Amino acid sequence: MAAAQYRAALPVIRTRRLVLRAPTLDDLPVWTSICKESFGDTEQDAWTEFSYYTSGWLLHGHGLFTVSLKDDDQVIGFVILGLEWDDHEPELGYMFGSKFRMQGYATEACSAVRDFGFDLLGTGRFVSYVSQSNTRSNALAQRLGATRDAVAESAIGPTQHVWRYGEVQA
Repeated sequence: MAAAQYRAALPVIRTRRLVLRAPTLDDLPVWTSICKESFGDTEQDAWTEFSYYTSGWLLHGHGLFTVSLKDDDQVIGFVILGLEWDDHEPELGYMFGSKFRMQGYATEACSAVRDFGFDLLGTGRFVSYVSQSNTRSNALAQRLGATRDAVAESAIGPTQHVWRYGEVQA
């Protein structure tokens, strides 16, 4: 009961096809499935990451969004505006189940969370860290209007691109 009351205070974002909301324990099986499929994570790894990312709401005022289809409430993926333990600044990231990729859902959901991030943090205040070999995620960052931040990239190494949303800080 108390968890539902606290969760009700967190933002819900509605787009043309999607609803983005705070995660619940009912979302954990989908999270675990995507983590196993995409990263080879164990159930324990998935639980640890799920707990960590959902705690972002309490620790930072932003965190993990569960993404569901507006028409039937089916959970299809997750978008985060959050901090991992070693991040230098908040990151916009995402993961979707394989049958929901290549349909524009990531673009739609990440656009909404990007705008939420602008309202909450301001332009230029969050990034996406993307492996240089991940062509689809690099293309998505470009579609979302992000620009590469060479200064931030030089601090983390040659295999990662840092995409900044809004103004690039010198």
